[in-house]
Amino acid sequence: MSMSEEELGTLIRRHAVRHTPPDGLAERIGQAVRAEAVTAPTPVQQPRRGLWQGLAWFGTGAATAWGLALMLLATPMPPQDALAEAVTANHVRSLMASHLADVASSDQHTVKPWFAGKLDFSPPVTDLAAEGFPLTGGRLDYLDGRTVAALVYRSGPHVINVFVWPAADAKAQGPVFSTRQGYQLARWAQGGMQAWAVSDLNAAELRRFASLLRERGAPEGAALSK
Repeated sequence: MSMSEEELGTLIRRHAVRHTPPDGLAERIGQAVRAEAVTAPTPVQQPRRGLWQGLAWFGTGAATAWGLALMLLATPMPPQDALAEAVTANHVRSLMASHLADVASSDQHTVKPWFAGKLDFSPPVTDLAAEGFPLTGGRLDYLDGRTVAALVYRSGPHVINVFVWPAADAKAQGPVFSTRQGYQLARWAQGGMQAWAVSDLNAAELRRFASLLRERGAPEGAALSK
């Protein structure tokens, strides 16, 4: 017949008063108690223990999640990384909304004047159709806390968005290439302008496009006085 923990405790106390316990008795009793707990759990204790263990694990998981969230909030994203995220998001949004161009034209002499009066700068607009990257239009967009020019190019079925606005630092640099969310990005600064190109083109093709556009288009850009 199974013996309860209370009965075992009573037996041990009586035995301890009358006799000196033999070697190994405590260990054997402990093993018996543990075996009893494993083989014959009470129907009330087991669910209760599972409930409290579940609550404990839930509390630990929630605390860990909040801790990670606070760490992420407390760690600012570098400015260039934040801008890369915004450029990529604007590119994806333009594809999803089917709003690639406010002015749809392959003629740079139509697209460039369209921006006049809508921006406080004149963006460089260059057609690269002969090189396999035809201009298809332009639109207004919003980046870095201001309205910017978005020029739209294509390479076969691939759309290339080029965002242009005056550079805070007129020092020429780039192009610098990166990848974000599966898209290829290139950024550079020249002629008082900064530009970001983003597309699902392969890396080699976007490099070629960015190099051509930087060489051919940057000297036209000049910020206008407000």
